[in-house]
Amino acid sequence: MNDPIDCIIVGGGPAGLTAALYLARFRRSTIVIDEGHSRASLIPIVRNLAGFENGINGNELLAKMRRQIECYDVPVIEGRVTAIKEADGRFLVEYGSNGDSSSRTLIAQRALLACGIRDKLPPVDEAVRLTQRGLLRFCAICDGFEAQGKRIGMLGPASRALSHAVFFRTFCQQVAVIASDLDALTQDERALASQHAIDLIATVALDLPNSTEAPLNVACENGHRHAFDAIYPVLGCLTQNDLLSGLDVERDSDGMIVTDKHQRTSLDGLYAAGDAVNSLNQICVAVGEAAMASMAIHRSLPANPL
Repeated sequence: MNDPIDCIIVGGGPAGLTAALYLARFRRSTIVIDEGHSRASLIPIVRNLAGFENGINGNELLAKMRRQIECYDVPVIEGRVTAIKEADGRFLVEYGSNGDSSSRTLIAQRALLACGIRDKLPPVDEAVRLTQRGLLRFCAICDGFEAQGKRIGMLGPASRALSHAVFFRTFCQQVAVIASDLDALTQDERALASQHAIDLIATVALDLPNSTEAPLNVACENGHRHAFDAIYPVLGCLTQNDLLSGLDVERDSDGMIVTDKHQRTSLDGLYAAGDAVNSLNQICVAVGEAAMASMAIHRSLPANPL
């Protein structure tokens, strides 16, 4: 392509695919570059997404969204963006296609970051498969309702795990904190755990069986094992901030991209939507932000009359 593309979208999750749909319907030239690591792909079933009364598997949802933008001939490149550079009001996006070590560059008038985040997985075998089977889970908002009557563990630094455990008491009675630093809990925090009947389980290292079947058994230093129907790691996440190297883009204290109500970043022409922006990591939020971003992108570009 000799002429610059209207918009390049980095990321093919719900935010990126929604933005591609909107921009295509605005008759804007758009390309999606997707590395294939959307958090949605790990979801065994999501039941709080409007319109899917029986729930839907994350990969199935992504496939449906892909098929929808195929109706508008939006190219989806399977590859990894390695750098984004700004020059003369345009964006040079460098990427490598999957299975190809050579680097390519596309030029766009606008760029949308929908690259999301990656949850930190616990250091155990089969962590990805355990997540896909729903034994390791990452969103109490999405699936806490289904935990009623189950035994749930919150795994991570003690204070953080405790705050998540207190929230999870909304859904079930049997909640435990699994941490190696229980000594760091204050007297008030221990009182809070007692108030909410939250067990505190000390473990030096997580020892799960090499199995994708429930229950999950956590071994402690005293030899005791505790069984859980599911464990929620609260170990933090990895942002994709390497893409912003060399760009003057504002981020908050957690490294998340800061945007205004139109999803504009601090760099003119660069937009962001989805988990890379908002701490409320929900598909519906990502989709809404993508709609706002695509509308703002369309309005910022020169008119494209027939």
